[in-house]
Amino acid sequence: MNEQDTEWMWNETRQVGTDYDVLAEVSAYDQRMARIRDVESENAGILRLLNLPPAADVLEIGCGTGRFIRAAAKAGLRTTAIDVSRIMLDYVQDMALREGLTDLHTHRCGFLTIPFPPDSFDAVVSELALHHLPDTWKLVALRNVARALKPGGQFLLRDVVFSVPDGEEPEQCLKHVLDAYPAMRAEVARHVATEFSTYSWIMEGLLRRAGFEILSATPAGESILVYHCRKR
Repeated sequence: MNEQDTEWMWNETRQVGTDYDVLAEVSAYDQRMARIRDVESENAGILRLLNLPPAADVLEIGCGTGRFIRAAAKAGLRTTAIDVSRIMLDYVQDMALREGLTDLHTHRCGFLTIPFPPDSFDAVVSELALHHLPDTWKLVALRNVARALKPGGQFLLRDVVFSVPDGEEPEQCLKHVLDAYPAMRAEVARHVATEFSTYSWIMEGLLRRAGFEILSATPAGESILVYHCRKR
């Protein structure tokens, strides 16, 4: 494509949220998240939910420090991880080598630039990454995910998704999110103010429009939802 063909496209390599540009910062972030969340239990739960056969092909989009995709590799699955951050991918590759995971493949790209042929994967997992895209581009992203999945393939999406009950003002919902994470209030406030998390009815409409059947939508914390989907 020439410049005129791409000037209207969203630049998914542009950093939204906290930026990490050295490995030491990434390592510190990884250790901090491990203290805040029971990441090992979360990953084991995802693998149980997907219930994939040995050597199934799994893609993680927005892999970050790679804790899930490394757990999947250790479980005997064929693993690929993508992220728009080169430093994150360097960290994943370094940790994979340390752990003897020689068949974990990484690519620098994102939701909008998935390079794999159609029907490549049995499952795709993405955690806390889709909210970096505005709603307009979420649909493009989700259609790309569906395209990369084999027929009947599974999609596991974990992200910040706001649910506003009837009669509640949106501002009340957003304040609940801030109050739920006092130790991370500054980070959560920045997320609410500047990132692109959306409402549950919008997310579910996008998933269905992209070609997914929603098997379950499970709360995993204040305004954290886990969608387990199947490609129709």
